[in-house]
Amino acid sequence: MIRELLSPKDCAQCRGCCIFAEHELWEAPETAFPLVPRGEYFACRHLTEQGCELGENKPRDCAMYPFRVMSLDSSELITVSRFCKPVNALPLSTLTEFADKKAAEFRGAGCAIKAYNREYVILKVLED
Repeated sequence: MIRELLSPKDCAQCRGCCIFAEHELWEAPETAFPLVPRGEYFACRHLTEQGCELGENKPRDCAMYPFRVMSLDSSELITVSRFCKPVNALPLSTLTEFADKKAAEFRGAGCAIKAYNREYVILKVLED
């Protein structure tokens, strides 16, 4: 999904979607894969020097990152993490157009829906 916005090279440069400080663990994608300690951080066990060893077979939560479906009151939102520098360098109009285009895919993604966190930018409110 993210490949529609970023090149693999741009995406792989930071690996912020796969490595988390202890205070960022709430943001980790919810998958069956446990995070493993790497120095002062925690990383997905599938992260290699070349990126994710699962490639296109990664879990949906991982494939969607830095986008998340979050809940606020009784609404579901498409949001984007501020921590993904390459995505956040894109114009907001590009991100909202992407959210509009992918709304049905996000809704039916079968991903974890987390409570809204103000560190995420709201791109779209999903309609019932």
